Amino acid sequence: MATSEQSLNNSPRMHPDTIDISMTGSCQLDCQWCWGDVHKIGIEHQQDSWKNLLSSFNERGTNAVVFTGGEPLMVPFLPEIAQHAKELGMRTTLSTNAVLLARKHHKVLPFIDDLGLPLDGSTSPINKIMRPGKIDNFKKVIEGANLVLDNYPDTELTIRTVIARPNVNDVANIPEVLSNQGVNLSRIRYKMYQVEPIGPRATITNTEAWSVEEDECLEVAEEVSERYPNMHNTLQLYKNTSGRYFQVGALGNAFGTLIDDDGKPKTIELGNPMKDLSESLAMIALYYSGLDTH
Repeated sequence: MATSEQSLNNSPRMHPDTIDISMTGSCQLDCQWCWGDVHKIGIEHQQDSWKNLLSSFNERGTNAVVFTGGEPLMVPFLPEIAQHAKELGMRTTLSTNAVLLARKHHKVLPFIDDLGLPLDGSTSPINKIMRPGKIDNFKKVIEGANLVLDNYPDTELTIRTVIARPNVNDVANIPEVLSNQGVNLSRIRYKMYQVEPIGPRATITNTEAWSVEEDECLEVAEEVSERYPNMHNTLQLYKNTSGRYFQVGALGNAFGTLIDDDGKPKTIELGNPMKDLSESLAMIALYYSGLDTH
């Protein structure tokens, strides 16, 4: 595998378009299908390391960053990292469970272009099956959506729903609940995801109890389109996730997803750009050539 800068410069692909970074694995929720870092991993790298990482990728052409986790709002220096990304000219996305949003929005959202909020049920009990934890984020998400629409007109709002066995028959009801709670559906993007049997929990979770087939997801997406014609919505099937993500975890290790010969997604290791950026870039060239992240 080539690792020198000279050989990398000859590669058709040297960088991801978008980099997802998880500055902590900590989270208030305990989603069984989560494929972020395990929650016991906290903040391992401080803000200068993350700033340098973003600068390095931006210099090579990466033009967008997604702050994910774990829960990124649990990182005290998130505002400084988001501001740094904006100063680099990068498009910024914050993917948060909304638990801390009401308390911290004024420090972070001025530097965020797109806010992603998760809502996986039209009622609190269904949502809590999908996203268990000591804190119920059902109302937090609805309050957060209205907060953004009322106070941050330049920030795009995306409501994200994972389609899985526990909620597959309820997903089409979620936008109606948002609308009833004052959320203007014409101002949001609604994105649905087929649940993926990958991540640190895949070895301990009964993924068969959560999995849904492609045709089931397509039926849900069609119903959503019919019921809410003025709302922009998309569906992401896991068969389309090859090379879609380049995520750097709290330890600095990078990973992505590819689809195997059986049509199932799998996690691939992509080095540790915190320790050896050249090696990680070489792995991007090897696996992601010709593919666009996000």
